[in-house]
Amino acid sequence: MGSIRLRAAGALATGTAMVATLAGATPAGAAPAPKPATNMEFSASPNETTPGSPVVLSGWAGFIGRDTGNAGKVEFWFRKGEKDPKVYLGSTNASSSGKFRFPVRATATGQYVAHYQHQKQDVGADGTDHLDVYNNRAVDRMLYSWTATALSCLPSCKTTGPEQFISAGPVKVKLSRECLQPKSGGRIGFTDDPKNAFKAGEPGWREFPEGEGPVEFELKPKVTRGHFYLEWTSAPAPAGGLTSCNLSFTASQTDIHKDYF
Repeated sequence: MGSIRLRAAGALATGTAMVATLAGATPAGAAPAPKPATNMEFSASPNETTPGSPVVLSGWAGFIGRDTGNAGKVEFWFRKGEKDPKVYLGSTNASSSGKFRFPVRATATGQYVAHYQHQKQDVGADGTDHLDVYNNRAVDRMLYSWTATALSCLPSCKTTGPEQFISAGPVKVKLSRECLQPKSGGRIGFTDDPKNAFKAGEPGWREFPEGEGPVEFELKPKVTRGHFYLEWTSAPAPAGGLTSCNLSFTASQTDIHKDYF
């Protein structure tokens, strides 16, 4: 009987050891623990600019929901299109909070690519952002043109252009006048006043009391919605003389167009 108890005790001890061993073992083929999720918030600022201007690549990268322990390396590339080769720009370090910043210079319209690699764990994240690059090009835009011939302009000749919008910058005007009586004169302006009331010194008007012309000048209206107005008066002709004018003027503005490349 004693030997039986000893065997039983030994068997129990052996079974306990086996259970303990099995409890600490990883079953064959079991999946490893999943890596913590990471993310990147990335932007190129500003959204558009001119060649050679500063651009800041910045953002955040790291473990989702954590604002510490995110230190790592962030590398940057540039490519004109998704199928074009990437050009390496350099790298910087993300702080423990995950924030990073990298200055570059704009070269062309395209896409910036960023890759984050945690400094200790084998985890990373990627981000992209688009930048538009343009050159400014000055373009003359015709606003209004008017021509008339053999006008007596007694007591006066008047023309009113249609209501229109203009840019806030100066308006370039070219005036041509050919009058038989040299002291024929008038005024040109851009105004929103339906009565076209003239006030001396107003930057949106120009007066020609002695009939100057041809001449080029600028108007600087205070309004951007209005109409062009011309009023011209011929000087009376001497006895037996004629009063007649050929008049024309054009108004244009220089607009800045963006040529993206």
